[in-house]
Amino acid sequence: SVLNVLPVNMMGIAMGLHVRCGTEDNLWNQRRTAKMGTVAQIEQLVRIAGEFGRPIATAQQAREICRIGQFYGTVDETLAANGFAPNRNGAQQGFLRKAA
Repeated sequence: SVLNVLPVNMMGIAMGLHVRCGTEDNLWNQRRTAKMGTVAQIEQLVRIAGEFGRPIATAQQAREICRIGQFYGTVDETLAANGFAPNRNGAQQGFLRKAA
């Protein structure tokens, strides 16, 4: 449910994760009397992040976090650079990269 986006984002902020909101999130305000647009959602998350003591990324920092404009030569290079396991060959079994 889109009513759960704000609580999930708040938990993410509290845990030190990156959060997002946008035009596809049609959120009701807390009183459920009107829907919030993208700008209102961003303003709300900026306010909440400030209350949690979390800084807001600049546009340049957001580009770096999302790796916008960064390209890789192969799929395997892309997977390795982003912390994913390499592609499996044929019937090769997968494996864990990190302890579960």
